Amino acid sequence: MTEAGSRGNGQAQVQAVTGRMASVGIGRAFAQQQTIEQHPTVRLPQSPAAPTIARRYLIDTDYLLPKDLIEANRLDFQHYYLKHVLKSNYLAPLDKERVRSILDVGCGTGRWVIEMARAFREARVYGIDLEWSTPAQKLPPNVTFLQGNVLAGLPFPGHTFDYVHQRLLAMGIPANRWPSLLQELLRVTAPGGWIELFEGGDTFVNAGPALRLFIEWYRQASKRAGYDPAIVDRLGNLFQNLGLHHVRLETLSVPVGPWGRHEGVMLQKNLMATFPGLFPLLQQQLNIEEEQFNMVLNEINREMEILQIEYQYYVVYGQK
Repeated sequence: MTEAGSRGNGQAQVQAVTGRMASVGIGRAFAQQQTIEQHPTVRLPQSPAAPTIARRYLIDTDYLLPKDLIEANRLDFQHYYLKHVLKSNYLAPLDKERVRSILDVGCGTGRWVIEMARAFREARVYGIDLEWSTPAQKLPPNVTFLQGNVLAGLPFPGHTFDYVHQRLLAMGIPANRWPSLLQELLRVTAPGGWIELFEGGDTFVNAGPALRLFIEWYRQASKRAGYDPAIVDRLGNLFQNLGLHHVRLETLSVPVGPWGRHEGVMLQKNLMATFPGLFPLLQQQLNIEEEQFNMVLNEINREMEILQIEYQYYVVYGQK
């Protein structure tokens, strides 16, 4: 097939998707949002069987995603996907001979902590999360897990860690708390130590109509709840304001769907497993109905199968 023929076929497929959305009453909602939406949004892995299964959420916390076995399995899957993409568990230029203390903020299931403890055998590696359960494996002797909330302050004295790591916590940090959060990370970092953040923003390239609609829902609902998905675009500036040295910001564009082969299929699964967990947020803030939500998820999954969609991650690190 010629290149022009491929483009024509892709256009026809997108038109078919838009037609299906209109037939189920979603097209008009998308047209109303279209003028507002100019940027893309974030997501994470699995298939679009959404909120018919009751999910468990933590009350009285700022974390928007579920905390249950389904989410734990997704986080483990996500860890291995990100390690595959990054070819490492970290990007900061760490000196293994000098790193003696490591902290992972929002450690989730602890996979990253355990792997870092095995890689840095002379270091003490701590993981802290709102809630954690011991992984079903023998822990390295240099691992410690703690329960706590970084927004309430970290239970460590100042200048403790040679490396502080935080990954994909944007859905747990209100927009107005980012400056104080970064100051807290800076406080516990030792002179010469490194801070590294890995986040997903709200940017998708080549997103189809359903995905663009979902992104706009997510943006509006997040802002009403006090969150800002676009904050990750400003992480570099926020880091500079901390007075860190050797600050480096990297944007990673990764494929979504079969066109990206194994890597793309993994991200598609991760995103389609994440989105259902956002239903309570969209329902509470925008009155999105479950039937409409599920229809949009199904269309997003179809779009990811036929379009060459890319998603952007952001990595920023600097030295104290």
